[in-house]
Amino acid sequence: MADTRKTSPALEVRNVARRYKSSGRGVEGLSLTVEPGEVFGLMGPNGSGKSTLLRVLSTAIAPESGTFRIGGVDGLKERRKARAKMGLMVDRPTHYGDLTGRANAYLFARSYGMEEGKAEGVLEELFDYFGLAEYGDDRAKTYSYGMGKKLALIEAMAHGPELLLLDEPSLGLDYTSQLAYQKKIRELAAAGVAVLVASNQVDEVEAMCDRVAFLHRGRLIALGTPESFVSSLEGTRRIVATLRNPVEYGALEGVPGVERVATEGRDLVVHCAQRPGIVADVVAGLIDAGGDITDLAVRRPSLEDVYVKLTGEALRDYEA
Repeated sequence: MADTRKTSPALEVRNVARRYKSSGRGVEGLSLTVEPGEVFGLMGPNGSGKSTLLRVLSTAIAPESGTFRIGGVDGLKERRKARAKMGLMVDRPTHYGDLTGRANAYLFARSYGMEEGKAEGVLEELFDYFGLAEYGDDRAKTYSYGMGKKLALIEAMAHGPELLLLDEPSLGLDYTSQLAYQKKIRELAAAGVAVLVASNQVDEVEAMCDRVAFLHRGRLIALGTPESFVSSLEGTRRIVATLRNPVEYGALEGVPGVERVATEGRDLVVHCAQRPGIVADVVAGLIDAGGDITDLAVRRPSLEDVYVKLTGEALRDYEA
């Protein structure tokens, strides 16, 4: 019998739509494929449809229309088989608080059909890998947010899924844990596991993902490689000014070479052409507007800038 994993996409989504009546948010007419061994990034601000899509793919909710297949299995008609092929990590994972971390992970592994001895061996290895071994017998309710995220990663990976669905997996992880997580994802991808990562951590997506899709108000608006997206902004620069107090910045858009101005919390981000003297002109414009600059940086374009160019909106929500 032929190995369909070598010929079929690990994930195939066709015209999936799911909207919430209360808010109108969700996804509409979304199609994409993820190949075995591919790390695929899904980016978009809150409300763009990332989490809704993951909930549909995990079979937690049904789409209003459209279809999807996981490893060749129909996710609507064969939900149990589809679930067995995937591992899921949600943004804010919940656990049985009165059970130990190890007991929580063991329940997950056994629910996926892992044999007792194999589950214990794999979990021991993963708890050690993610630095949770000494806390494995502690109750899950005593875990910090970051520890809970690592436990959720273990639960998603332990049974050896063909497809990993990860929602903001690195948020809450310390530096060492982020390195461990990224290394593990690369190892899994090299072994043929497909990974769909919903994340707005720009540096992480640029470094890890083979392809990335941008969602905007429930629709897929662009799909390509991180390199192609960033190179499309060649010749532009990103000036980030941290201001002590907000100012009216409309006059900056009249500075020659300035393409757009956006706010990110207390920062003012100026997207502009690369020309001599433009940084000085932008600084002069801010000072003329009454701005008190506490920090200034000139950076290369990123996926965040690509999203702003495509939609005119910020990729991430920033607190003031």
